[in-house]
Order: sequence, then structure tokens, then C-alpha cells
Amino acid sequence: MLRRLLILAVPWASGAATAASMWPEQLWDQRRAAASPIELQDNSVWEEYGLEAAEQAQYPSFRVRGYRLKDPTSALAVFQWLKPAGAPPARIETYSAQSASRTFLLRGNYVLDFDGRHPTDKELEVLYLQLPRFDNSALPTLPKYLPAANRIPGSERYILGPESLAKFFPGVPPSVASFSMSAEAQAGQFQTPAGPVRLAIFSYPTPQIARERLAHFQKLEGAVAKRSGALVAVTLGSPSADESEKLLAKVNQIVTLTWNERTGGSGDNAGVFLLNVFIFIGILIGLGIVSGVAFGLIRVGWRRMTGRSHREEQEAMLTLHLGDK
Repeated sequence: MLRRLLILAVPWASGAATAASMWPEQLWDQRRAAASPIELQDNSVWEEYGLEAAEQAQYPSFRVRGYRLKDPTSALAVFQWLKPAGAPPARIETYSAQSASRTFLLRGNYVLDFDGRHPTDKELEVLYLQLPRFDNSALPTLPKYLPAANRIPGSERYILGPESLAKFFPGVPPSVASFSMSAEAQAGQFQTPAGPVRLAIFSYPTPQIARERLAHFQKLEGAVAKRSGALVAVTLGSPSADESEKLLAKVNQIVTLTWNERTGGSGDNAGVFLLNVFIFIGILIGLGIVSGVAFGLIRVGWRRMTGRSHREEQEAMLTLHLGDK
């Protein structure tokens, strides 16, 4: 038990050590007054999400909080988890929300929370250049499959492992979700005429794995599940099976197949070009040999037809005698 506690303590100690360098001394037109680590709860979920640092800073006219995660997928999970209730979406980032005095946004592997200031696009671009270990790689596409109609605002939760599954979508055992097969899930709640319905969409690397997992989801008590491509959608505890079926019918993954054909154009490599050159040279040499043999055979045939010897042909050779002049 002591060994487990020591292992769990290492990431948080590391995060606290690196947090002091998250916020710059000078941010835009203001100088930092204070900075301190953010006190966190649900440490097991944070560990699963790959939290690297969490720090808040106070500037003269506003306060800001920042969370740096291991990658943008984990940052998306944190954004959905911590997004202020009732804050409408903003246009400043793809994932962002604003209230009267607060701006909450996701960019790369960072989740930022500004209180007392709405930063502009240009100000944020300056800040992104100052953030340490900034990762702006692609975000996951799974959230787009969560139906938008009748979704309860703020109910979205991104699941990356057993801890977040137990917290945000209880009722599905980790052995059924099978995170060892690189599963991820997007969960949400929906309002239906029969009452609220919980829906989670699990994503797997291949349709074959999703097909195998579907049978396990269908065995869960109170679950209604379907597969679409590499996705498995499941509702739990729905007050109406019909409403579950209507909701699941909106989850569809369109699989796009790409067929590549070799055109043989200018993109051929140098090795193929050199091979073609040597083949052409071989053809020329072959033609030379064939024409030489043919010429020799013609001469032999001509001598036999005329009855002249090789010596007579040499004596009959035309001579100019230029040396006599």
C-alpha cells in the first residue's frame, strides 16, 4: 500500500515542480502578481487524463487558471468536465465558452480559464507562443457522432479509462468497455418525452473489435446497444426502449474507402528511370549485333551467287592512288 501511495505521489510532485513556469511574468500589458498550484480533487481521474501541471496566476485586473495535459485528447476531456455550467459557446476557439466576466477555452493540450478578462484572438496567439510544452496536434473526431438534438447542455463527458468511466458513465464495467483495446468514449445525456437518457459512444480501432464488444454490451442489464462501423453506442437505464432506439438510430459512422492507383507519371523514382535506360541500351546493342550478322550473311550469299572469291573482292576494291599526284 505504501508503495502505491509513493507511485501516485510522483506525478503530482512533478506537476507542482513544473507549474511555476506555466504563466509568464509579463502577460500582455500586465505583470504577474502571484502564482500558485491549483488544489485538485478526483486525483485518480486527473492521473488517468494525464495531467502534467495545474497553476493559477493573479494579474492586476484578472485571474487565470491553466491545466496542461499530456495531449489534446486529454485536454478535451478536461474541458468538457470543467466547463462552467450555463456558459454559452464562444467563437474564440472551436471549444470555448464565455459568460459576463469569464472565458473558458481549449487550445492544444491546454485548458485555460480567464476570470475578469476576455482575451482577443491576437492576445491569445501571443500567449500560446509563451506556454511551455504546447502541443497543438489534432483533436479526436468522436464527439461529432454524439447527436446534437435534445442533448442536455453541459452533459458531455469524454472517457479515457476505468476511472473516468466509473465517474461519468457508471453501469458499464471496464472489462466490457475494454480500454486495453485502445477504446475511448464520448458520453452525454438527452431529454426525451419519457425522461432523460444516458448515451455513450465507444470507439475502437477496427469494426471487427467493435462487433466483438457489441455482444458484451448487449448483455448488460438495462442496456440497449448498436454498432456502426468501429463505434458501439449504448444507452443505460432508459425509461423507454423506444426512445433508446430512436436515439441510437442517430449514431452512424460513415466509412470512407480510398483506392490509390499508380499513374506512372513524372512521380516515378530514379531507379525505374535508370532501369529503363539500361534496357534501351541493351536493345540498341542487340540491334547492332543482329544487323552485323545479317550483313555478313548477305555478303557470303552474294559471293556464292556470283562465284567470286574473297580475294577477288579485295582486288576489285576501288583505289584512288592519291600518292601518284
